[in-house]
Amino acid sequence: MSRPQERLPRPGLRMALGLVVAGLTVTIGVGATVATTIQDEAEILVEALPEETKETKKAREALAGVQAGKPQTILLIGDDARKGEASNQRSDTMILVRLDEDAKVTSMLALPRDLVVAGSGARLNASLGSGPAGLIERLQSLLATPGRPFPIHHYVSIRFTAFSKAVNAFGCFYADIDRRYFNDNNPPAGGGTEPYAAIDVPAGYQRLCGEDSLDYVRFRHLDNDLVREARQSHYLTEARGQIATSSLIFRRNELAKTIFRFVDTDVRSPKRVLSVVKLALEVVGKPTQRVTLETTANPQDEATLLATPTALANAAKTFLDPDEAPQFTKGARPRKATDAASDRAKPKRRRARTAKAKNPGSLQADLAAGRQLVADSDIAGDFDGTVFVPKLAYRGAQYVATHSRGYDIQSKAGKYPWQGYRIVVDLPDAKSGPGQFYGVQGTTWSDPPALDLATDAVRLGGRTFRIEYDGRHIRRLFWQSGGGTYWISNSLNNALSNAEMRALARSVVAVGAGR
Repeated sequence: MSRPQERLPRPGLRMALGLVVAGLTVTIGVGATVATTIQDEAEILVEALPEETKETKKAREALAGVQAGKPQTILLIGDDARKGEASNQRSDTMILVRLDEDAKVTSMLALPRDLVVAGSGARLNASLGSGPAGLIERLQSLLATPGRPFPIHHYVSIRFTAFSKAVNAFGCFYADIDRRYFNDNNPPAGGGTEPYAAIDVPAGYQRLCGEDSLDYVRFRHLDNDLVREARQSHYLTEARGQIATSSLIFRRNELAKTIFRFVDTDVRSPKRVLSVVKLALEVVGKPTQRVTLETTANPQDEATLLATPTALANAAKTFLDPDEAPQFTKGARPRKATDAASDRAKPKRRRARTAKAKNPGSLQADLAAGRQLVADSDIAGDFDGTVFVPKLAYRGAQYVATHSRGYDIQSKAGKYPWQGYRIVVDLPDAKSGPGQFYGVQGTTWSDPPALDLATDAVRLGGRTFRIEYDGRHIRRLFWQSGGGTYWISNSLNNALSNAEMRALARSVVAVGAGR
């Protein structure tokens, strides 16, 4: 099979609404990366912001005060205003980020836009109707507990228009897509007149640009808000890890002019910019811990979710006092963004611990199904390297041949120097709820950016695996063979336990060489 040498990017889809990744990457990632010169650039960034409105002033008054260098909580808002509507009419995304140099992790709490607090009939995103101040005040009230307030110190609100521009300005990001996301914009099968948003993003580790990225993180059909929040958080983690190598860090004027006109924030002075950036520098190399808010289906309205005051209090406590990150093996440490450029070409020597070989009863031997999947999807015919498949599979899970594939991976230069394959496995709803898939990824790329997110190592079945954690959950287990890189990916909501992830990784075997 011949590989294309040049491909034009697929035209962007029309359905594009807000996500706040742009806000985080612009205000924190870029600022931290260029901290040595940020004082000169702070004026440029501030001047590029749109004129302060009455809503901005009200929001600033609603925020808690904070001393420079102290822990800070930032509220990131995806402003879902449609064409012709005023800003701040609704919120598509709400994410809280905690910057604390003394914590071992950077905690992140995503709140469902359709959340209804028990005893209240109003959705959370309705609080934005009167501007950011209403949302800030409501969150500070909902997440406060007796004797402990929940202060929000800064906010960044991003109009949807900024997202695609921000992703493209950074040269796009590599993302680990768990399964195929497709809809051709036809009306819903169950009836109704409003079609779902069009999307066509295949499974596998790949370079995603503006509107494709936006379609992916906004997708919410066939799963739910909690799954979508996990998808957004994982994308945010991947993007954050790639900021340091973007050429945009040397073109701050372009960044400011392209993106900041779509941003509303209280950080409107060079002094405030510097305060946030200095704190961001202290946390840029730390793992991210995604805090999950416990919710239940609303029996009165299936389109909304319920959260009890106890669930909100538990989430607030975990967010403000995050659990310790998993202990690093002797010789292993978190990789900082500044390490990436110098370390990627040098293999890391880790002294990995050896995990005891014990397979959970939730897994069963099913190598034949994996082999058949490889044959049905012609993965071996589309992949240059060795194809690996686990001998084990989760009981009741199904290999999905229509989502699995062999393919080419695009470089930043637009060429296709690497090949990849993705095996997609659908978990039973009883295990994880709808829309949860784990998978096996292979690529001939020896040092993909995803490797920079690994912070630990372990010996399993005679191989050394590098581990990426999401809080205490194993998110991915990486291994390298024959110059290529491979990994087992957990589902979006980390439905597989750490023991199950280790057992799957320990069981991988080569089922044949590719083309």
